[in-house]
Amino acid sequence: MSETLTSATATRPTFILVDGHSLAYRSYFAFAKGRDGGLRTKAGIPTSICFGFVKCLLEVMATQQPQAMAIAFDLAEATFRHEADETYKADRPETPEDFIPDLENLHELLNGFNLPFFTAPGFEADDVLGTLAQRVTAAGYRVKILTGDRDLFQLIDSDKEITVLNFSPDALKRSTNSITEFEAEQVKEKMGVLPSQIVDFKALCGDKSDNIPGVKGIGEKTAVQLLNTYGSLDQIYAALDEIKGATQKKLAAGKEDAEKSRYLATIVLDVPIEFDLEDCKLKGFDTSVLSPILEKLEFKSFLGKINDLQQRFGGKIEDKQEAKTDASNTPNTNSEFSADEDNDLWFFSASDTAEVPQKSTSPITPRIINTEAKLTELVKLLQTFTTSEIPVAWDTETTALEPRDAELVGIGCCWGTEPDEVAYIPVGHKTGENLHKDLVLEVLRPILESADYPKA
Repeated sequence: MSETLTSATATRPTFILVDGHSLAYRSYFAFAKGRDGGLRTKAGIPTSICFGFVKCLLEVMATQQPQAMAIAFDLAEATFRHEADETYKADRPETPEDFIPDLENLHELLNGFNLPFFTAPGFEADDVLGTLAQRVTAAGYRVKILTGDRDLFQLIDSDKEITVLNFSPDALKRSTNSITEFEAEQVKEKMGVLPSQIVDFKALCGDKSDNIPGVKGIGEKTAVQLLNTYGSLDQIYAALDEIKGATQKKLAAGKEDAEKSRYLATIVLDVPIEFDLEDCKLKGFDTSVLSPILEKLEFKSFLGKINDLQQRFGGKIEDKQEAKTDASNTPNTNSEFSADEDNDLWFFSASDTAEVPQKSTSPITPRIINTEAKLTELVKLLQTFTTSEIPVAWDTETTALEPRDAELVGIGCCWGTEPDEVAYIPVGHKTGENLHKDLVLEVLRPILESADYPKA
């Protein structure tokens, strides 16, 4: 299945369930990397979680067009798994100091968006998600679970139309399509086993991230082979006499650990939780409640598109002037990085982008240089523009502002004053024709080196 998400085409309405802590942690670390603590307002309020979380939600909502949504979070208190095994998740690092206030602001922001979130004492967010998935499908919805973890693969069910939208850290950054929808086929391709075998897979080889032991000496490769041969953990132990050599000895010695690991890895599907489907239907938000929260977090791009957000969240646009924004309210990240400035483009949906040519009155008609012949023609032309009196202006499009993270997407240039004296050379687009980057740089280098106008 393509990594580019497509809009739901089934007759059943779509319900998005969000693994809140998974998305929150990944949002935090996506923007904290190399930026001295991540995104912050001028007052020092951390905003990495809030920004990354909402960014990812908007991308998914734009592509999946859900009718309802709910989010599940973990609680700080111990769960039944910790009571069963005191070492469960014991190796997890301590929560960063600024994570908690950022998460608290996220809860306030979700309330502002009128999005419900759920917790359950003694259970994890995975259990809440598993329980809600069963209830929602029984109510006639198809369910898509947004998460960065593979633990929830076990919930995928083709008959019930439950899938997983798995995002990578790149999905939280600028202009990426790093969310993959997993059904049984994709799980089999990635993990080597089916969704129904995920729990037994973890029972055999364990899970280091959760400190689930598994059977000592049994790795992922062996676990896959055993499950593909025998089908399940119970059937493997039923056929233990048929299994030869060291693997048999390891299985025999580790049976107790396998059963305990299976217990720890199994998501509960009947958590006692109060749930009203009507509360989860997207029906918009109260602008007077949301706007002050966005102002506090200095999310000026969101404030400037409050009506677009209202529509995205299922509400109706009020016949009022859009929320005013203060251009000086830019998050301070101590590294010249602004979440809004670096991410303005991702906010626009495909339909928004399609409307731009219809609204544009600009006479500029850039030349798209996507063949070697066009590149050769451009080079010949630019060889006459190499002085400060008749210069060429150059620009690059990249995937990020941070040079160490950036990849070249395209090179633009302009000369003269006519509408068609502009050119763009695509070298790293995901769609359309591209020229090879090395070829372009090799051809352009002599022009840039020979020019005597000041270099930027």
